Amino acid sequence: MTSLITSNTHLASACTQWSTKPVLGLDTEFFRERTYYPCPALIQVADDDAVALVDPLAVSDFTPLERLLADQAVVILMHSCGEDLEVFERLFPSRPTRIFDTQLAAAFAGHGFSLGYSTLVTTLLGVEVDKGETRSDWLRRPLSESQQRYAALDVAYLAPMHDRLSRELEALGRLAWVEQEFEHRRGCREVERQPEAAYLKVPGRGALAPPDHAVLRTLAAWRETEAQARNMPRRHLIGDDVLVRLARAQTPALESLRGVTSLSPRARTRYGEVIAACIDTARAAGPDPVDTPTNLRPHAATLKRLKAAVQLEAETQAVPPGLLANRRALESLVVSSVTGADVPTEFRGWRSEVITDALIACL
Repeated sequence: MTSLITSNTHLASACTQWSTKPVLGLDTEFFRERTYYPCPALIQVADDDAVALVDPLAVSDFTPLERLLADQAVVILMHSCGEDLEVFERLFPSRPTRIFDTQLAAAFAGHGFSLGYSTLVTTLLGVEVDKGETRSDWLRRPLSESQQRYAALDVAYLAPMHDRLSRELEALGRLAWVEQEFEHRRGCREVERQPEAAYLKVPGRGALAPPDHAVLRTLAAWRETEAQARNMPRRHLIGDDVLVRLARAQTPALESLRGVTSLSPRARTRYGEVIAACIDTARAAGPDPVDTPTNLRPHAATLKRLKAAVQLEAETQAVPPGLLANRRALESLVVSSVTGADVPTEFRGWRSEVITDALIACL
């Protein structure tokens, strides 16, 4: 049975009922084509009796839902919940606490890496899930019966998948691993979403000389802050390729901007002065250590050994190699060894029990 919640009173009543449940399935639908932040369009909640669809276009007070998701007594079941958590950030300040991510749990249980919801439902339960409304307009009202049915299915199978995955993980002794990895990834997402880390998302930055990379960092941080303030996609403000070209521009900055033909006249008029100031400031300050990455070419053989060690342990543990360590993590481990820095955080926690010692031996 599926119900539609379209008032503050109805949501408060539902949250009171849900607070008595040990687990709840949760998902969201949102729109993000023309905004920086996701625009909440629907919240799906499943308990052991039914599915409710909360309409964030009709509900204005989400305090009861905020309290519910912060309740340590209730386990919130979600699948690949990174963007869903951003939706909740738009609705209330505090974040959900006890989250069980079925995608992450499935990887630890040996079912595959980054499996989609419908694929995992089929893998674990043998059920085919309708994908007909994947690209639906979720801001359109009223919601069609097909949309409501699709939205309900997105949470209907979370509880049975949780039951099976929990049993498998407990038998493998990996329940704690899932919790540690989820919190590690959530912490990494929070750091990576800061304007100061925006340059990490810009492709082509590795080809820049250190002084130019310092300019890119400054420009990327400015673009991120401006995109947030105007709630518009980064690419609509200034594209990544333009940022890289601007990073190579030499002073005097305002004059050099005219040579960046990919910078539109409109953007040059609106942002020219602030872009010029960013370039001048970064050039005057000079590069930081992060702008001069360690040359890993002499360490190609070491990286090859590390990758082989990860592959071997992944086969032993029956998990995807990418769950143990991807190439970026292995490179960071090599850099820490070369520079004498501490072991990167991703190799602590559960990985210290499984793979870290073997990788350090390879170094």
